[in-house]
Amino acid sequence: MQQLRAQRVALVSAALALLAGATFGLALANATPEQRVAVSPVNPVNSIGVVATRAARVRRDIEATAAPSARLPTVTAPAPASAPRVALDWRSVGSAGPKFFSISGQEWQLDLLCGGVPSDRASGSALVMSMTSPNAGVTIDPLTYVCPAGAGGGQTTARFHDGGDFALGVDSPDPDVVWEILVTDIP
Repeated sequence: MQQLRAQRVALVSAALALLAGATFGLALANATPEQRVAVSPVNPVNSIGVVATRAARVRRDIEATAAPSARLPTVTAPAPASAPRVALDWRSVGSAGPKFFSISGQEWQLDLLCGGVPSDRASGSALVMSMTSPNAGVTIDPLTYVCPAGAGGGQTTARFHDGGDFALGVDSPDPDVVWEILVTDIP
């Protein structure tokens, strides 16, 4: 009696699985191209990678044996928007420059990191950054940053809203102050 009931449950479960598979197949076959989604293979990573690798292998085997009409269309992702670009990465000590860089967008960011000012100089050490746009004949007001004394140093950021070619110079009364400037072109 119990064996008969187990057979009926198995038969009903198989019928429901078949019905669900058929419904999914019909929905997929009747979907418009905008509704179809292709899943790209995942690079294996940690313990999940075993499953992802196995799934990629199964998918590859199925695609190799499936008829061309049974394959899902490949969907290409839209091109990503332009990413910020490093226009200048400059490290030096004391006074230096000018260094030239170009900005293609209409906005850019200057990041300054500095250090090496002796602890006995409580007022820190001034760094004066002067910028010009040689092609436009424009001089930007100098930026002054006082690098704090001590091992930690300091950092600051400034944003500008203009594009073109620029020249950057750094003046420091302290020949021992170490600094780095990173200019990022923001499209």
